[in-house]
Amino acid sequence: MDSKSDSPSHPRQFSAIIAGNIDGRTDNVRYRQRQFHRLQASILQHLTELKEAISQDSGHSEEEVQTEVCLSLKEIRSHYSSLNFEKSVQVEYRVARGEDNVDRKKGAGIVYIIPSTHTIFYSVIAALSAALAAGNCIIVELPKTTSRVTALLRGVLTGALDSDTFAISESRPDAEFLSTTRVLNQQSSDRLTPSILESPNTLRTVAVVDRTANLQEAAIDLVRARFAFNGSSPYAPDVVLVNQFFMQPFVELVIKHVAKHVGSDNRGSNSLPKRPRQSSVLDQIGSEKGAKVIVSGTGWGVALIQDR
Repeated sequence: MDSKSDSPSHPRQFSAIIAGNIDGRTDNVRYRQRQFHRLQASILQHLTELKEAISQDSGHSEEEVQTEVCLSLKEIRSHYSSLNFEKSVQVEYRVARGEDNVDRKKGAGIVYIIPSTHTIFYSVIAALSAALAAGNCIIVELPKTTSRVTALLRGVLTGALDSDTFAISESRPDAEFLSTTRVLNQQSSDRLTPSILESPNTLRTVAVVDRTANLQEAAIDLVRARFAFNGSSPYAPDVVLVNQFFMQPFVELVIKHVAKHVGSDNRGSNSLPKRPRQSSVLDQIGSEKGAKVIVSGTGWGVALIQDR
């Protein structure tokens, strides 16, 4: 009789992960803590290489690269801190004490992660840390590309994490195998399986400035969010909805801070729009009734649309 791991729905390269999941290898909190220690140590060991790779792949500033790395390490620390070994021991021996374990928590099993291509280092580490802390076996999809970050991540992660509970996939498995996992898809809203967590980065991002807002802080934060990371962040605001009674002072503050940002950042005039296919949107706005371009530069602009 063929074993389950040899069936078409279970690719051979994931047989160790399937076995680790069946054995409940990640149920042990101490095991997960050790995996976190090894993960952080491996990242710190290759920190300089990772920063250089992120900078080369993305073209982000030194401060933006540092931000991505720091936030990634913060994710590791935050999820590690959620693990309580002493409490897990008490829970484990409830049965021996004749107590019910009605609030027992268990991981989903195998989590298949499809990370966002934007700030891919952070996207991988954040999702990986959450899945590891929850007690799951993990597969991360990292296709072979020209990206230096992706290549480094393959080495850093496989060198640090247990091959019985972690693997990297260079191509997407068939739907039958994915249906046995919990898929975390950060790239699109495609329904790959019935059991999927979606966080697509292709939707519009809208910011709202109402009459209770601090206009100064709102202008600073929104300008920074729009221009940071070359304007490529999925969370960079595409549209800002402003209360009509505060429109004029808000627009003036935006123009002021845009000028400061462009003047202080030598990449400002060359910042790429979030969606390259919309590079001519300012030209279109200029010809529309009820809309006007207030100020613009190469690859960016501030437009006011009043026609509802």
